[in-house]
Amino acid sequence: MSYETKDSDIMFDSASHDTARRRRGGKLVAAFAALAVALAACGDLTQPEEPGQPEELGQREQAALAETLNTTPTAWWWYYGISPAQLSSIVSSTGGRIVSLQVEQASPLLFTVALVSNTGSYAKSWWYYYGLTASQLSANINSLNARIVSLDAYDVGGTTYFAAVLISNTGADAKGWWWYYGVTTSQIATLLSQNNARLVDFRSYVTGGVTRYAVVMIPNTGGDAMAWWWYYGVTGSQVGSLLSQNNAFLISIEPADAGGSTFNVVMEQNPGIYWWWYYGLSAADLGDRLSQNGARLLDVKSYFINGSRRFAAVMVNNSNAASTRVGQILRSGTDGETGLYLKQVGGGVQASLQDSRIFEPASSIKILIGLHAMEQVDAGASLGQSVVVYAPPASGSCPTSTITGTEPMGNAILQMLESSDNQRTRAMIDTYGFAAINQTAQNIGLTGTHLNHYPGCGGPPANQMTLADAGVIYEGIANGTLLSSTNRPELYSRMPAQAGDFTGIQSAVNAIVDAEAPAFGLNATEISQFKSRLLTHYKAGGYTLCPSSPCLEYRSVAGSAEIPQCTRGLVGSRSFVWGIFIDGSTSATAANNTFNAAKAEPLREPIRSALSTWAPCF
Repeated sequence: MSYETKDSDIMFDSASHDTARRRRGGKLVAAFAALAVALAACGDLTQPEEPGQPEELGQREQAALAETLNTTPTAWWWYYGISPAQLSSIVSSTGGRIVSLQVEQASPLLFTVALVSNTGSYAKSWWYYYGLTASQLSANINSLNARIVSLDAYDVGGTTYFAAVLISNTGADAKGWWWYYGVTTSQIATLLSQNNARLVDFRSYVTGGVTRYAVVMIPNTGGDAMAWWWYYGVTGSQVGSLLSQNNAFLISIEPADAGGSTFNVVMEQNPGIYWWWYYGLSAADLGDRLSQNGARLLDVKSYFINGSRRFAAVMVNNSNAASTRVGQILRSGTDGETGLYLKQVGGGVQASLQDSRIFEPASSIKILIGLHAMEQVDAGASLGQSVVVYAPPASGSCPTSTITGTEPMGNAILQMLESSDNQRTRAMIDTYGFAAINQTAQNIGLTGTHLNHYPGCGGPPANQMTLADAGVIYEGIANGTLLSSTNRPELYSRMPAQAGDFTGIQSAVNAIVDAEAPAFGLNATEISQFKSRLLTHYKAGGYTLCPSSPCLEYRSVAGSAEIPQCTRGLVGSRSFVWGIFIDGSTSATAANNTFNAAKAEPLREPIRSALSTWAPCF
């Protein structure tokens, strides 16, 4: 049973944040099997850390790994449990380039892979192979003038075979490098010292009942020189401690044993990007983390714990600057799932994070009810027609069915949207019916939005919405495709920013203007003129639901904004739709503070852009 304790627009004091968290041409020396002995560093550290705890850094780009570390947003894909034929089909159909290749099973041969679109700054001449002996792989490397960027070794019937991804070792990608197989950890250490090198891939495999390693290394000199570390047989907790101790970035992780209780890792000095690492996650959980972080996989390995597939992974930021900035405000403030959305009306999406994820919208879904009612007004109904008034509940926020009178529909819509009155909301739902309102959602193409219960009652089943769907509603209202230009002002006048800034959104927008305007030399009059023309139309919502302990917190807002613009000396405007959500936070304080910190932030970039044009109009 779910118990709802609060459902309203949100206006909270923005205090300090609770940061609890949860949550794709050098010399070649090939194939040496027996060399000298030394020891890789590893420590005796602490207990295993909770799976899925990331390291997060600042954002920039730096040469690293076997190829340049690239955080430019790109299309990418990941797969597991796929056959060679399936991998070939995936490479062909996606146009992707493999960046992480693991042989997860030798017979029949199955892979875990991550790919990036082989276009733009990611485009390279590249090849991949599997089922090759060392001599065969070496011959291909030499004939192609290539080098290995991802290497795995596996044993079949006492013979060692390799799966490898190569890139052309020419131009900007040219490096001196080496690869070795059949070596021990002490032999690896000796080779590193002899070559003045650092590891860029580090894999273990079992042959003849003995663990051996296949490695790829590059010179730790010139532009590739950096502090780096490698460890083998360390627990997840030790990896976390070592990353913190070294202020490092993880570039390679693989299970060191069949059950994934320890890992082999390579780490480098902090490159100053946003990144995360996880282990012990299911496929669904890993997909969820990728979506929440707006990231792509840099390295991914699968393994099994008691018959259940799990993953160890390193991911890097794959979002544009605006999505990253607002995403970090949300992610760093709460342990709930979060999302954001910004789209220009009539234009493209400018920022997004989990915009298609279904969340519990609380009162934010009331815009769908308001739209349905106003469409009936467009069709001939009257805002003056009578609707019932229900008595308020003795406690809680779930509306009663006790009728106390009637009132004009226009007032009911005002109270539903501006004051988030749940009794008026039930009256509007009962006037038209759940089925008719949900049919409107379906008619306008909403795929993740459904009204299942009276807002204020909390379900189950939960109400459902996505930020992309909310964007469809607000854009359709703004551009006249869902509501007439006659009745659009009637709806806007009954929404919070114009009827009363209950949630503080318009105030937050004005604060953004005050913060950004000085960079463009605007005076007080020019700023005031800008603010007077900057209009927001939105609906926010919040729930505290307690089906079990702890209670879970839900906060969201979605809306549209008319942002003034000066073009060739003439004042005009551009419209945007935006929204954020926090879904399932375990801390009300964290949810409230994070909501207040992020509620208007998707609009910062378009406001800044508009302010840069403003002075010539005054």
